[in-house]
Amino acid sequence: MFMRVSHWLINLIWLLCVLPASANPFLQEVERATPARRVILVLNYFDTCRAVSQNQAYAIGLLNDITHVGEKTHDEQLRRYCRYLKNTLPKFRNGSHAGNAALFLAVGARARQEDNPQIAAVCRHFAGQYFFLNGEYGKAFEHLLAANKAFGEIGYRNIPEISRYLYELAFNYYYFQDYDKVIHLLKVASRFPVFSENLAIQTHNTMAMAYTARFRLTRNAGDAARAERQYLHARQTAACYGDSLWVGITTGQLANLYMQQQQWQAALAALRIDYAIGLRFGSARALPNQTALNIAAIYMRRRQLDSCRYFLQQSMVLYHRNLANPAFGRDLRDEYYLKGYYEVARKYYRAVNDLPRAYLFSDSLNLLADRINTRYNIRQMALAEQQLLIQKHRLEVETFEKEQRAQRLMGWAGGLVLTLVALLFFKMYRLSRLKRRQEGEINAQKEKSLQLEKRLVEEELQQARVDLTAFVANLQQKKVLTDTITAQPESLSRRQPIHSQAEQLVETRQKLVDSSLLTNESWDEFRRRFERVHPGFFAQLKAQFADLSPAEERLLALSKLDIDTRQMSRMLGIAPDSIRKTKYRLRKKLGLHGTSPLVTLSAEPAGYSAND
Repeated sequence: MFMRVSHWLINLIWLLCVLPASANPFLQEVERATPARRVILVLNYFDTCRAVSQNQAYAIGLLNDITHVGEKTHDEQLRRYCRYLKNTLPKFRNGSHAGNAALFLAVGARARQEDNPQIAAVCRHFAGQYFFLNGEYGKAFEHLLAANKAFGEIGYRNIPEISRYLYELAFNYYYFQDYDKVIHLLKVASRFPVFSENLAIQTHNTMAMAYTARFRLTRNAGDAARAERQYLHARQTAACYGDSLWVGITTGQLANLYMQQQQWQAALAALRIDYAIGLRFGSARALPNQTALNIAAIYMRRRQLDSCRYFLQQSMVLYHRNLANPAFGRDLRDEYYLKGYYEVARKYYRAVNDLPRAYLFSDSLNLLADRINTRYNIRQMALAEQQLLIQKHRLEVETFEKEQRAQRLMGWAGGLVLTLVALLFFKMYRLSRLKRRQEGEINAQKEKSLQLEKRLVEEELQQARVDLTAFVANLQQKKVLTDTITAQPESLSRRQPIHSQAEQLVETRQKLVDSSLLTNESWDEFRRRFERVHPGFFAQLKAQFADLSPAEERLLALSKLDIDTRQMSRMLGIAPDSIRKTKYRLRKKLGLHGTSPLVTLSAEPAGYSAND
């Protein structure tokens, strides 16, 4: 029989593998769904389908078909998730949580290299989950929180299955009794599309459990009211999905809340619903022995002893039946149930005056209470130690991240400084080039101005020389005229009467006076023209020889022009002997020896150039 069933299953799996996508209802559903819903459908299927976990060939074939759907619908996100699922299929063969954590970290690193931050964050989340299952809580929260931060940076709304990741992180915080963070994360998770029906129920149920735990610590009535609303919401969600088992679980949790508030009537009504559902569906999971015990405790408080005895007995019967069930959870047979049972039994037998049995249960209760307290204290100490380790690990990670941020900041600052320095040098270089160019332009303008000025000076000097030459030539002409006039009286004396000769003599003398440099006007004109050709000549003479007379200055000026004695005598209107005597006295006066020409003395002043 077993072989026949196995053969049928193998044929079914093979048939599913070879069926085309169009004949597979799941693939048709994926194709019809919205892009976000497609991802959730595929992830749910790979979480819950046993064929996927047990037959890798089937899983790979199905993923290829889903990838084809992604190509057909142009859904790149679906194709990325298919690659992620294909890369993480070895998790079904790995026998250790540490191995699976390493697998997801490797796949996440590959996703980062491919610039796929969403899949990288998903991989880091699951690596954290496997570290948590392995008891490495520090590493677990390091990766879980890093993944959650990455989800936030990408945007929660862009992660189709974000409600699942937020719930799993919140549930890990619940293990460490950090109820405020549990509530916050689950509130955020409830705003997004549900990942699965079961997770939708558990989100509200776990939030209610966190409010209930906080109510036990603070006795805040507001927390009790919030817990009640969340339990009712979870039960309503379970009823909508037709999940009777979760209807019973949430009703039982609600009954426990009523009991803590001492609302016995409401608690009893909820417990009866939970008990009936537990008897109906509990054989597949767990029978309601704890619910029966809670009903017995309420009847004991109401002094309904017969009902108390009945449910007390039923509780123990169901407890033993659960022990015989291999699927029965270990937590349902731990000492907490027995402690509650001993407590109710002790009260009941005391109420019915069966004191020996009451004392017996009282002794058992004390022994078990001591053991439970010891275990509780050990567990609390272990939790505290684990929390300290988590905090230490997180501090180390934060310190490392701060150092990295500081290094990056220093790198950025250094880069910024170098950039500013480079910009400064570049600016200075440009300013220097601009300054050099401006200086070059200024120098060029100055050079042009100097050249122009020099050319004008040269032209002016040349014109002065021409003017002086013309002036001297004019004097030469006057010299010729004077010689002619001087010779005329002899001829006139033979040809003209005496009175006419006298008139011509007077006229000739006047011309001689006019042709000489004796007049101030002629001298000034000569001096002006002379200084244009030889600027600073007279000033230099005065500086060197302060006692020179005006006549001596004139003589030196004419000597400068290389005019001979005869010409000087005629130009100055004095005899040549007077010129010679004056030159002789000047040589002695000025310290010149022998027949040294006066032109040597009247050379250009030091540092003077005719071209200047």
